[in-house]
Amino acid sequence: MAISTIAGKTILDGNFYISDGTTVVEIFSPKIDYNYDDALVEIPVLVSKGGTDDMKDNDEEPFSIIIDLKRIKEGLAVQGHLEDESGETAKEKRNKLLDLAKVGRNLIAVWGTGVDQTLWQAENDPKKGTGIFIRKMMFTETAGTYGTGPSVVLRKIDIQIQLVRGKDM
Repeated sequence: MAISTIAGKTILDGNFYISDGTTVVEIFSPKIDYNYDDALVEIPVLVSKGGTDDMKDNDEEPFSIIIDLKRIKEGLAVQGHLEDESGETAKEKRNKLLDLAKVGRNLIAVWGTGVDQTLWQAENDPKKGTGIFIRKMMFTETAGTYGTGPSVVLRKIDIQIQLVRGKDM
């Protein structure tokens, strides 16, 4: 199900949004990496003392035994920038993101529009109880400006943010 607004802000294609349902921060020009890691243990099976040269024609090919520990990690790594807009500076957006990181759990992350939209949100099922958490953020700010607008000096702050989906204990 695609959504067109989040906390009253219209979702534009090409940007990334993170919100707690009330506060929303838009990240421009994002590069988004979606990570899925499953903790698997691989145990190589011994073929024979002499290696594969001693295998007979009817012996099985060498293989490994895999044990799935079911420790799955899902994460997002987002790179982009915050920029000044009318009514809100890049620094104010940075501070909002820091506040959202402290709230944790019930965050919503969305990018894309229509059928190409991806929505990450907390599970409403109390048995699962998963939420979206900000694991790490890094802001890169340079002195000076990158342009000017109507009676305004424009600034931008580059951001790298890592989000993870998990259960709050």
